[in-house]
Amino acid sequence: MKKTIFALAMLWAIPVAWSQSAPIEPDAMINQSAGINFRSLIEPSVKMIRAYGWRCDSISAMLPFLIHRGFSVTCNHNSYTYNFEDKGGNWVVSLDD
Repeated sequence: MKKTIFALAMLWAIPVAWSQSAPIEPDAMINQSAGINFRSLIEPSVKMIRAYGWRCDSISAMLPFLIHRGFSVTCNHNSYTYNFEDKGGNWVVSLDD
């Protein structure tokens, strides 16, 4: 009985941990121009990154693309960068190699 309760508690805790937004690092570069409120995009961006199974525990930067529609999110003290692009009206995230 105790093992079952523990297993259920662990299963419940996993979605809670994944749904929490990543904190913004003190020296993060968050774009304030371009007419887009990038701070409002943090939570949905982190959720999308995590949905792919990638890590994003803190936000290092969020910057718009200069040439085409999209932006990049850098996480975990500049360890990982993810690109969000508008492809045919759908937002697609990819890991920047």
